[in-house]
Amino acid sequence: MLRGKDATLVAIIKIIIETEPETQDDIAEKLNISRRYVAKLIKPLVDEDIIKHPYIVDMDKLSKLDLYDDVDKPLNNIIELYGKMANNVLYNLNKTYKSLKINDIETAKGVIAQDYRLNRMEEEIGVSIKMNSLRYLPMEQSMRLSVIAANIERCGDYISNIAEEITNGLKIDEPLYDDVELLFNIITEMFELAMDRVRNNTSNYKIYELEGELHKTIDTILEKISEKGCESKYISYYIQFGMFLKDIERFGDRCIKIFEASRDFYHNLKQQ
Repeated sequence: MLRGKDATLVAIIKIIIETEPETQDDIAEKLNISRRYVAKLIKPLVDEDIIKHPYIVDMDKLSKLDLYDDVDKPLNNIIELYGKMANNVLYNLNKTYKSLKINDIETAKGVIAQDYRLNRMEEEIGVSIKMNSLRYLPMEQSMRLSVIAANIERCGDYISNIAEEITNGLKIDEPLYDDVELLFNIITEMFELAMDRVRNNTSNYKIYELEGELHKTIDTILEKISEKGCESKYISYYIQFGMFLKDIERFGDRCIKIFEASRDFYHNLKQQ
């Protein structure tokens, strides 16, 4: 834990990051210390062009100092919000599968009703990206953070779509029970791997193997359904199940997009 002048310097840096003060007097007033003391503490950082006037902080240069660990890291809040979004997606994905398995219409309706929560969290991330030190990120990096949030939200949309299909009569025939369970297991694991990359920068390329397995399982299901033939009584079932499979496929595609956007974000963060 920092003490004395180092603790004060960290407090000064936080003030600069959060408020972009015009003068040293503004900083001194907020911390109830003298302007002269502010000038003395920040002079080495000004000389290194880490702190610039009007008072802003070069986060890339600051990150190379030991003090950086004691300054609120700008990505923490974003990562936390990503985690909340992920928990929402996984919770509703599980509920949707159970609803489909036992034809629970009311549970499916509940999933649809909760879709607004993900939208709200995505908007909160958008606001957070524009605040504090994250606004110093290069535009390309800010866009990657937004892309991650948007793709998590789209995963939620596909879950909501499936829930709506359930309310409209989507059911699983017994011969397809195991195949559909496998679909949900695959996309659940893909999503977890994608979010592990987002939260922990963990590289697990099994996600691409799962993508191949997902498409293979979808093809297997389509073959089984097509074996029913082209009688009119099966056409609507074939179409509805096709829509369900398309949402499953798109969910998997979004997992890949999340994984790759976070990979690119962390890679470029290191290069800056």
